[in-house]
Amino acid sequence: MISTSDSPGPSMDAIPTRYGDTTFRSRLEADWAATLDNNHIRWAYEPETITLDSGTLYVPDFWLPELGTWIEVKGPGIPRTEKTKELAHTRTCRCETACTCRWPGGEFVLIGRPSLASDRTETGHRPRSGYANWETPFGPSTYFVTCPACTRAQWTTLKRPWRCRACHASLEREQVHRSVDRFVRFIETTTGAGSLFAMPDLGEPFTDEELGLTDSPENDLP
Repeated sequence: MISTSDSPGPSMDAIPTRYGDTTFRSRLEADWAATLDNNHIRWAYEPETITLDSGTLYVPDFWLPELGTWIEVKGPGIPRTEKTKELAHTRTCRCETACTCRWPGGEFVLIGRPSLASDRTETGHRPRSGYANWETPFGPSTYFVTCPACTRAQWTTLKRPWRCRACHASLEREQVHRSVDRFVRFIETTTGAGSLFAMPDLGEPFTDEELGLTDSPENDLP
């Protein structure tokens, strides 16, 4: 465990994790990639280095090219979001009248967090990986919605225009979901209890023969 001046307490070292053809810097990033895949959302991992207005260099974790959305993954004990906030301020819509941006509202920035546990009131099988948890660096709350026209899953705000970020179809009548609604399943790429920890592979359990617990004449007492 480590503690840095940027964090209030100890945090876990990131564990590089391979998912598909990509090696991610952490398991949480790989889990987010799997969750995006599960929702048929195209993504690129660390596609470019961005020079922010402050002159700071920044490499966001994910770019969703069909949705004009960036996702920065932050695990527990990593509260610093200054670069993410600056990116969000820089790329948001600045149209003075009707929005003419390529993506409604401009480019969007999300912070991806570790999964939310399943609601204890939920009936049926409790999913191992819980639900996707996200937030915005600033501004209005973010909602998950599926476009009725192009069927693309995406994130949006309730700030107008309420249009699909891919095909610009209206989303005004569609049901939207917050992260606390526990609607989007979070997919883990490794086995274990939680998105940052994994149990080692202990192999198959020992048999009774290997443990010497079988009943045989050789083991009978005289």
